[in-house]
Amino acid sequence: MSGFEVAGIVLGAFPIAISALERYREVATRLGLFFQIRLEYKKAFDSLKIHQLTFTRHLRQLLLPLIVDDDKVAILLADPGGPSWKEQAVAELLERRLQDSFPLYMSCIMGLQQVMEDINRELAVGSEAVQDMIKVPRPSTSTAGLKSILNKDGRSFQRYRLKFSNGATVRERLFNELCNRNDTLEKLLDSSDKDAQLVQARLVATRAAAIDVTICKFWIQARKVWKALSAVWKCQCPHHEARLLLQHRTSKRFEVQIMFTKLSPSSQWEICKTRIAEGDDVMRTNIQQSLSLVDNIPIRQARQGANAPFKSALKGKSSTTTTSITLPKPLPNISITFANIGTSITQPITNLCTALEQPAGSCCGFLPDEDRHYYVYTINRQQAKAAPSISLAEILKGEVQPQPTRTQRYTISLILASSFLQLLESPWLPTSFDRKDVSFPSDPDNPNIFLLDQPHITRHLPLPTPATSTPPDPLNQQPPPPPPFTDALDNLGIILLELCFGKGTLDQQPHRQRWPPGQNERERAVFDVMAARDWQCHVGEEAGSDYAEAVGWCLGGNRSAVSSLPERWRQDMLAKVIEPLRRCRDYCVLRQFTSSLYFTLDSLSTPHSPELKQTDRQAVDKAR
Repeated sequence: MSGFEVAGIVLGAFPIAISALERYREVATRLGLFFQIRLEYKKAFDSLKIHQLTFTRHLRQLLLPLIVDDDKVAILLADPGGPSWKEQAVAELLERRLQDSFPLYMSCIMGLQQVMEDINRELAVGSEAVQDMIKVPRPSTSTAGLKSILNKDGRSFQRYRLKFSNGATVRERLFNELCNRNDTLEKLLDSSDKDAQLVQARLVATRAAAIDVTICKFWIQARKVWKALSAVWKCQCPHHEARLLLQHRTSKRFEVQIMFTKLSPSSQWEICKTRIAEGDDVMRTNIQQSLSLVDNIPIRQARQGANAPFKSALKGKSSTTTTSITLPKPLPNISITFANIGTSITQPITNLCTALEQPAGSCCGFLPDEDRHYYVYTINRQQAKAAPSISLAEILKGEVQPQPTRTQRYTISLILASSFLQLLESPWLPTSFDRKDVSFPSDPDNPNIFLLDQPHITRHLPLPTPATSTPPDPLNQQPPPPPPFTDALDNLGIILLELCFGKGTLDQQPHRQRWPPGQNERERAVFDVMAARDWQCHVGEEAGSDYAEAVGWCLGGNRSAVSSLPERWRQDMLAKVIEPLRRCRDYCVLRQFTSSLYFTLDSLSTPHSPELKQTDRQAVDKAR
């Protein structure tokens, strides 16, 4: 018998003892003896009910995290000692939850069983004389009642009554032991849960810290991918573009999605969506081993025309009849052609444009790097007369209808800020976002719907230099120096402001009209920041303190952190910008969910049941 079954037996012992006490009261009242034991009876009855409730609630707290089905928990508690308590799966879940406390917990359960047996023995649950007296019907007259007291069974019950009256000390000791056992169970369960929570919190914190480190160093990997792509970009196709999907990342593994587009000779845009994932020598070895296993699988020719009887796996002493099945005609020969997947997976890509001609779902090979490989996988391919998309500039200027919702705008804000942290100082984002370079593709199934949660940044990889041309002068090929780092953050802060309100770009706002336009680019940027700081004062009322904190850090709040520890600005931005924006996004998603729940409840509630609608609304408010 498992410890879980014993717990069910203990739970079932409480109703037996309580029922016995209730019947004793009935008999004592019938014999006119209850007044003499009423105080001890009430004390014993209340103690049993309290300990039963305590143990039942403890079992419910124990079972709820283990069993998803609430009905199953209710069945277990309503049927102590029933068949559900014998299920090995539940016992294994219990042991897994209690971990090191399981042996002590089971020992305490066994002790509880012994205490309940002692209590039932003290209450004379098994006494034949008492049980017989309980079964005797109520006497019709007082004379009959007096006779029942004086007969043999009545005298036995009198002895039980005296024992009950004088057994207060024993019952008190048993009830105290019952209380101590219940307290021990609570402490063991509580300590196990706290230990599991601390371990889980530590794992989450460690995982989050690892993800944070990965995000802060993402730009290094992104730069390596750019360099690797540039090395294999050897075609002369016109209008070749690479559109990198911007994401708020929550994984340690490096993985990006890039949409490659080019204009075909038939004036059709060829769009190839790819996934580039990080791999190392271990991964490459595993792939090669898997391919070798496939190559070594022997393929045998099936024997045709042979009548093979089906034999039973269960052999008995009785004779069996063997049935033969004859195929009506031989199976046709099947030739299987294996694609040269080993070459594409284990070979480096030398020409990206040619490698992308692989069918959807294929591995095109890998981009070599000094210490790792970046494997390229095709996701899907499509052709279109144009590469339909809308830019961030069009959205911010209100040129797209319908306008994005608050949840969509805050989602874009989070993705852009997180991508800024991940990609700045890499060739994908050397300075800051240009609103025209950030685009949102259309849904492949409906070109009129744009995927606002999938912003891409468009970049043109450098074209290869023809072998016959003169190498360019390296001095003339130096890119212009990037603007100051704080300017890039100011520009991001302005974009966050525009997405916060959704009422046009900064130059369309009254706050910008109060400042001069500026004589040159530098002056215009300074006046833009001044106007943005004026506009920033209204963010708290519009979007709350979290969004205001993120915008404030970008528009000047970063100066001390960047100047004192310039190499740690990403960690600071992660805490002061990304996390607040994530909380804003999550809050909007929750509000959107509860609003849809309101609509569902309103549609389900009939006009004749206003009290149901009010109750449902209160339930939703409580959940919020």
